[in-house]
Formats: sequence, structure tokens, C-alpha cells
Amino acid sequence: MSRLQDGMSKSPHFRFRLSIVYISNKIKQKGIAIYKMTQTPQSDSNQQKAQVQDYFSRTAEGYVASFSHRTGDDLQRLIELGEWGPGQLALDIATGGGHTALAVAPYVAQVTVTDLTPRMLEKAHEFLLAQGVTNAVFQVADAEELPFEAESFDRVTCRIAPHHFPDVAQFVREVARVLKPGGIFLLIDCMVPTDPELDSFDNTVEKWRDPSHGRSCTTEEWQSFFTEAGLSIEHVEFFRKAHMYDEWTTRSHMAADEKERLTRFILGSNEHIRSYFEVTQDQDGQLVSFTNDFIFLKGRKS
Repeated sequence: MSRLQDGMSKSPHFRFRLSIVYISNKIKQKGIAIYKMTQTPQSDSNQQKAQVQDYFSRTAEGYVASFSHRTGDDLQRLIELGEWGPGQLALDIATGGGHTALAVAPYVAQVTVTDLTPRMLEKAHEFLLAQGVTNAVFQVADAEELPFEAESFDRVTCRIAPHHFPDVAQFVREVARVLKPGGIFLLIDCMVPTDPELDSFDNTVEKWRDPSHGRSCTTEEWQSFFTEAGLSIEHVEFFRKAHMYDEWTTRSHMAADEKERLTRFILGSNEHIRSYFEVTQDQDGQLVSFTNDFIFLKGRKS
């Protein structure tokens, strides 16, 4: 029996209920209550969210299978520092492939799994069900306007997603709103250095590869988001991840000509940039990989 299955078998709270909620115009499909999203005039923020939904609708399967998303010491650190308990209610925001929810599920009574993109959430549901998770509920949700009552959750997680959010500060405020007093927010995301040149390069590359990318923030920005939302920062860690270039661009369904242009941009950058991001090439001069920075923040609601 796996550790996940063993943890589930010992708890009386584990159960499965699928509840995918859209925004309006209720319909029924295979017995599941689904709400279709209405069409409204789109601001810049809504346009970015539409880009996110389009991108992850097209690439959902790739993110479930992504090695860099389903593995990593950061997931283990999230569990080590989360102060989990068997009676807790957890919320995973922008779950993507469901990998964070999978890590959290054995340690809580229930995990609510959310994503802005219905197709992505469907794939996460399939993945988690195949892994034996039975204590999850699923709901389409905008991270900047969470459809939950205040003080609903003991723990909130969000991993490798906020760089897609138009208003990161509003997202953190929503996290603080739905957390119970004493509750913990565990945040993992890519970040940029305070050096403006490195910041510009990193965000340019990310946006080029994925138009739904918003902004990777600095440490100082993240710390201000937490403190302004009333979350006390208890722990900060930094780590790096290497992107294997072919896999990274394939996952985003990047067109061959755009991939070539992006390759030339990266390889044509100055030595300071290439050194910082550890740009590597093979013996034929082909781009193999590069790294970027990530931040792990643990905040508690007073």
C-alpha cells in the first residue's frame, strides 16, 4: 500500500465529491452541476485571464505529465513546513496538474482543488482520482475572487502559478480572507532578481514562451504582498530550477519559428545574463537548458 493510500485508510474523513462550478447559466452534464461562463466586456485583466484559460486548455495534458511540476524538493518542503493536521480543510489554488493537492491530501481531512481553467481542472481531477485521492472536491475558481466564505480554510497552497495572475496583491488578499485565524499560506512561485536587466530578461523570455505569463515578482514584492494582506512571514526559502529547453518549449506548444527566435534571443544575450541564468549549450552550440529562481514563502494569518 502506498503512503498516500495508507494515510487515507486511517482517516474517517476521506470521501470524494466532484463539484465543478463555473460562473453562471447552470446546466447539467453527466449528473454534474456545471455553470457556463458568461461573456462580458474584457478589461486587460480579463483578457489575460482569457489567455490563461486558452493556454492551459490547450496544454493541460502536458502540465499533468510535466516532470518539473510533478517532482521537486519544494513539494517535500511544503509538507515539512505546513504543520498539517488530520482535521484540517485545505485549499489548493490554481492547481494545474494537481501535484500539490496530491502531496497535501494524505495530511488533511479535505482538500478543495481549484483552477481558473475548466479543462485543466478536469485533467487534475482525472490525475488525482487515478492516484487514489478520495478526499478532494473540485471547483473552478478565480484566484483573485475566490468563491468561498471568509475564514473557511486552515491551509492554503499555491505552487508555480501566481505569475499568471493579473493582480497578485489581490490574490494574496483573497488568500488572507479565506484563511482561518492562525491559518497558514504556503506559496511557491518563480521569482526575479532585483537587478532590472535580469528582471526584464526573465519576464521577457517567460512571456515569449507563454503569452499568458503575467509577471514573475521580486522577493521584495512578495514580502509586501504578504504583509499588506495581514500575513506574518514565518519562513522564506530560495531555490533554482533548470528548464530543459526542448521540453519546456514543447510543453507550451511553441511554434518552431518562434522557438528559433527565442533561442536566438537567449543565446544572444550578454555574458552577465547568460551566466546568471546558467544558459548551457551542447557541443554543436544548440541551447540545452537554463535556470531561474523560485521563492517559497510561509505566512500565517494572525
